[in-house]
Amino acid sequence: MTVTHWEGEDVIITFEEKGSNTCTNYEGKILSIRQTGGTEETESVQCFGNKTITIQKPREDFEIEFEVVVSDTSFAQMWFGGSGNEIRSSSSGSRWRIIVWFCPSSSHKKSGNVVVPPKSGEMMRYIYKDCYAVSFEEEFSAEDYLKGTLRFRVSATDANGYANIFKEYTNDYSTTPLTTLNTTAHGGTLSWNTTTPAWTSGY
Repeated sequence: MTVTHWEGEDVIITFEEKGSNTCTNYEGKILSIRQTGGTEETESVQCFGNKTITIQKPREDFEIEFEVVVSDTSFAQMWFGGSGNEIRSSSSGSRWRIIVWFCPSSSHKKSGNVVVPPKSGEMMRYIYKDCYAVSFEEEFSAEDYLKGTLRFRVSATDANGYANIFKEYTNDYSTTPLTTLNTTAHGGTLSWNTTTPAWTSGY
């Protein structure tokens, strides 16, 4: 199947909390995604003889912003931390790995409680690891519904120098590309079963 563009329904979005060993679908509660930041500035230093040295500054943090539908405390838990039915602001937030799969909606599969991508065809995948929720703004009006904007911040690299953001693409594949996140670079393992639709999380 050839996809020339991606539409709103052609996406699977999962969140994984560090240490929880589970991944949860959230595409049904997300209205939009926005990535900003990551600017890599340079500075020019003037030297004698009309010479110039250009210094490259470290890349700034990225921000991933989600406009969300609020129907329970799931997004508040990502921001405040904690667990259970009552979320308190005294808790400490956790790290999250967020994966966005762009693939035709007609090929989305259900495996238990997780929606999984197809085994063949065109696909693009964004991975954001070691994300921290930094703000959660909620709003509700008489003629609208309860919604909010959840922002995550993530650095370009982790403490070991590995990338925190990955953008991957394949035009047609079967079992090898985009199936397994390796432990070193991706900060944990999420194996996408190549015989039956299933994910094994391990972030």
